[in-house]
Amino acid sequence: MRDDADQLTMDDVWSRATADPAALAALAGVTAWYLLGQARRRRATGASQPRRTASFLVGVAVTIVAVAGPIAGWSAHLLWVHMVQHLLLTVVAAPLFAFGSPVSTLRLGLSPSTRSTVAGWSRRSRRLRRRLGDPPLLVVATVVHIALTWLWHAPWLYDLAVRNAAVHALEHVAFLGSAVWVWTEIVATARRNRRTQALATLCLAALIATGGVLGALLTFAGRSVYDVYTGAGGMTALEDQQFAGALMWVPPSFVYAIVALRRFKSWIDRAEQELRARERQQRLAAEREAIGSVVGRPVAGDRSPSPPDA
Repeated sequence: MRDDADQLTMDDVWSRATADPAALAALAGVTAWYLLGQARRRRATGASQPRRTASFLVGVAVTIVAVAGPIAGWSAHLLWVHMVQHLLLTVVAAPLFAFGSPVSTLRLGLSPSTRSTVAGWSRRSRRLRRRLGDPPLLVVATVVHIALTWLWHAPWLYDLAVRNAAVHALEHVAFLGSAVWVWTEIVATARRNRRTQALATLCLAALIATGGVLGALLTFAGRSVYDVYTGAGGMTALEDQQFAGALMWVPPSFVYAIVALRRFKSWIDRAEQELRARERQQRLAAEREAIGSVVGRPVAGDRSPSPPDA
């Protein structure tokens, strides 16, 4: 740790506050697009979705906090602040966006011709998935998100993102977009069958494992792996990296574990429901078979008179 003269003060924190006009404009555009979709849904069906809309708007607010202000400014000087920025996008904003049903709502915000074009793309993507064995979308989203996480944390690419604003924006789009995809699929599993609940549990466990490994590598590395970070705010480069690794390791794992436990419970509950349903069907089938055998068997001592000959 550096001496006290290098410690951060609140004035220092706000002195590096920054805002990216392009990012803010993009967020404003997506928000307007989403609200237009919600308005069209309300006019078409009369259904209002205040909770989903509120979730989406809170996600927008969290994203603004991540990409504008002190966090954005200090992310170029402290790795742990950059890690906080990524966690806000992937573990806080992304599930909030997912709870807002962004895909269906944004689709409603498109013009009819554009919706038809998007529907065509969707049909082609489904055909491609069938050719590839029809892998579940949750698995595909999880693999893509994990791959992007490891790719963007490669030292050469991470350093480039910090030095180049356009590459940094692309990094954020990759993290946020893939995380929203994962969370959207996880939210959807709440209404699906036992197999999907199990799949969601395993995918969340994979996120915990891979994020934990990457966080542990940063935490226990004997040297700083990112040249762009040389230490600031009273921390050496290695201390900064170790703190960043711990942040990447623990908070996301905690969030994923909570959701995984809920999905695991749903998995067990669905299994019990299906077992009880099978037992009930078997019992009813046995009762029907017993009734049928009794009705079809002639009663002992029954000698009905034969009809007289004509």
